[in-house]
Amino acid sequence: MKFITIASKAAKELVRDRRGLIMILIFPMFFMVVFGFAFGGMGEENEPHNLAIINNDEGATLPLTSEKLNFGDNFTQILKDVEYEDSDVKIFNVTETSLEEADDLLKDREVDAAVIIPANFSESILGSLNGVNTSNTVLIRGDTGYVEFGISQGILVGIIEQYQDDLSTGLKAQLTGTNVQAAPKLIESDVQSLPGTESFTQFDFLAPGMIVFAIILLATTVASALTREVDRGTLSRLKMSKMRSIDFLLGNMLPWSLVAAAQVLILLGIALLMGFNWQGGLNSILLALVVGVIGGLASVALGMIIASFARNDQQATNLATIITVPMSFLTGAFFQLPQVVVANFMGQPFQIYEILPWTHTLTAMRTVLTFGGGWDDIAYQVGWSILLTAIIFFLGVIIFSRTRLKPES
Repeated sequence: MKFITIASKAAKELVRDRRGLIMILIFPMFFMVVFGFAFGGMGEENEPHNLAIINNDEGATLPLTSEKLNFGDNFTQILKDVEYEDSDVKIFNVTETSLEEADDLLKDREVDAAVIIPANFSESILGSLNGVNTSNTVLIRGDTGYVEFGISQGILVGIIEQYQDDLSTGLKAQLTGTNVQAAPKLIESDVQSLPGTESFTQFDFLAPGMIVFAIILLATTVASALTREVDRGTLSRLKMSKMRSIDFLLGNMLPWSLVAAAQVLILLGIALLMGFNWQGGLNSILLALVVGVIGGLASVALGMIIASFARNDQQATNLATIITVPMSFLTGAFFQLPQVVVANFMGQPFQIYEILPWTHTLTAMRTVLTFGGGWDDIAYQVGWSILLTAIIFFLGVIIFSRTRLKPES
């Protein structure tokens, strides 16, 4: 039975090609884990929504008892305590903060929505009960093109309606001593778009991710190109000269960094044709180029490390693909990943994904292109990106020098 012999031969060849076998087995596993993280809830049916609260309420005093009240604090506590029906899972993870910090959290999508409680919140409630009509609107602020904002907004409107109904009935009865059937309207709610996001779509958030994905994929081309230099003997001839390792590596980094800059311009142009809402003017393009070049240098350094272990350009391409594609997902290029804060630096939360320089590249790219931010808005992210790129480059120089540029005996 010749088919058994052929099957045996094919099985041996499959086992020998370990890199190919790993790619076949590991890739689907990785995607299952990542999409489970992003969309599966990891076994928990109800997930809390991240909410920022800006409580500007100055409080009020009850006219009869002189009791100090602050309904803003009361409403904030309700949002902290409210749970899903038949569950002990909180509906919201609440962060009390300022408007400026809330906008930063909204831009980075670390919160889904922000609730702004006005300064006259308590005064207006008591005034309405006494027949004085004053504006009392709770603003729900966020990116109206973001799916999670729409979900959070719907929940918040329902909670605000229930809160105002309970509050108006209870307070009116307390003040008049009688049960009230028709309670006055005490609180209104309205949606306020995050500045610059009024016409945003999901593509406006994804487009910078596509640019960073292309930058990360540079590592695949670099690894393949460097490995071909070895196969063709070019590297051997260069080693016979007085060329230093740093000269060879820096010489390769410069043109590839220009490729990264070209990718930013080309992909931004295509995104604009596809309806991307670009913010920030010429300054944002210049900043995006700087950020893209830094990310490109990190990709070149990663390509050097991959080329150090590949036997030929085909292996380099396969190995780089195995590394770069999962890495793109872990930077958040395609969708928002769950928050996993491991530390705090300079008052900023540091998530586990941020050990990758491209995560900071992506955040900075979104800040300048999608939200029109300036240098001050991205300085922190650029600093981390430069530091982590320098570390990867240093490792790349050491590993590539020892495996590929070591003088032949």
